[in-house]
Amino acid sequence: MADYIYAVSSMRYGTPTGIATMPGSLTALPDTVKGSITVEETEGTLTRFEVDQKKDPIRVIKSAEGEFTLTAQFYDMTFTNLASFKGGSATTGTGGTFTPSVDYTTVDKALEINFVSGHKMEIYNGSCVARMTGGGGRDKMLAWELKITPMVTTNLLGVYKFTAATGV
Repeated sequence: MADYIYAVSSMRYGTPTGIATMPGSLTALPDTVKGSITVEETEGTLTRFEVDQKKDPIRVIKSAEGEFTLTAQFYDMTFTNLASFKGGSATTGTGGTFTPSVDYTTVDKALEINFVSGHKMEIYNGSCVARMTGGGGRDKMLAWELKITPMVTTNLLGVYKFTAATGV
């Protein structure tokens, strides 16, 4: 029987544990911009070993895996979320502010992505890059985009995993 994964229902994040487990406490990300979520894995790199006497290679090996990325956009400009993923500082409440970092900021987070299909994806240690996008016209809204690239855990035992829906 086929098993389909579809429709992100929620995304949450926390501080990586350093091992192939999720943190006990996760913070919800806002609703995503419709159609903005992409999950992609580029093709890996192949190295060809050739000899002068043959037109085809004598051996082809994979020398690098492809890069896996998950990208999502959010209209909700809650300043604490921006500061969590862009660096910088945020204040909340009436007159809240967001001031981006003035330096290069490295942001690593654990992320949990839940799907309407009942599946779950856990990224134990993701390199996160956030940027502003969109517009401010009558037919556009300012958004921020988050790009996550999973990295191996500190103990080298995991990157990410999918969990099947119950009953599948």
